[in-house]
Amino acid sequence: MTNYFVDYFAAWESLDVDRLMGWFTDDIAYEDTTIGHGASGADQMRKFVSASFRNVPDARFVYVSHLATDTAFAVEWVMEPMGVRGLSIGALRDGKISAQRDYWNGAKYRVPNT
Repeated sequence: MTNYFVDYFAAWESLDVDRLMGWFTDDIAYEDTTIGHGASGADQMRKFVSASFRNVPDARFVYVSHLATDTAFAVEWVMEPMGVRGLSIGALRDGKISAQRDYWNGAKYRVPNT
């Protein structure tokens, strides 16, 4: 499943909203706990993704490790070039992400326009 997360992070790095949206179920429940933003459903997630691409277009995600089953995951990553360590925890349904919560060090990096 390592390739799953490497490919998922590559979708974030692509700055292609449609490509990234293909990873989520239509009823995605997403929360970025550090900045207090979230999305419920594909329309809100699309807006969140678009804003993320505008606010942090140079972000790249380095896969560190993960634990996963067919229905749940936890993946550790580093957002570069900021050097911010983070963790995403969530649920999977039919190979897509149906829920995700991100935890990362907001003291190390402040996202612009949030």
